Amino acid sequence: MPVATARQPAAGRAAPKAAPAADPQVVIAYISLTPPAPIVYPPSSRTIARLKAKAEEAVRNAAAAQALARQVQPALRPPAGRLFAVDAAALLLRGPLGGIGSTERMVRTLGPLAGGGRHLPAVLVAAGGWSGEDALREALVGIGGKLAALGLRIDRRKAGIRMAKVKTA
Repeated sequence: MPVATARQPAAGRAAPKAAPAADPQVVIAYISLTPPAPIVYPPSSRTIARLKAKAEEAVRNAAAAQALARQVQPALRPPAGRLFAVDAAALLLRGPLGGIGSTERMVRTLGPLAGGGRHLPAVLVAAGGWSGEDALREALVGIGGKLAALGLRIDRRKAGIRMAKVKTA
């Protein structure tokens, strides 16, 4: 029968565990079963400035929308059965929520849309006397706030441009 030494375990027994301080080659790692909390860093100065500018822009946009909403005259709605109308003599745009004043050029541009249906951008460019489709696109983006105050929006598709109701959530 062999004699058990300090280096060999006794027959049928597991090797004794070494103390961490006893063997410098042994590394003990403890693995947590719960994930550690994520590190939350404070926002950078650029992020703070961007968020502040975004909040200020939202306040300006809300104030501009309220100013346009106050200009809408609820009694000046389009004729029954029509979504949108243009009054060229009075320079008015009429929508479901009322009427609002506009420029002569914009009234001429939106005139074909008052008849209904889709129209190619070239038709609107010619009606308003725009230099090109890019200038028309910029002008339609610019009047988007007034149209939104009337409950309308410009719907652009490959088939053409038309007037549509504002989508509500």
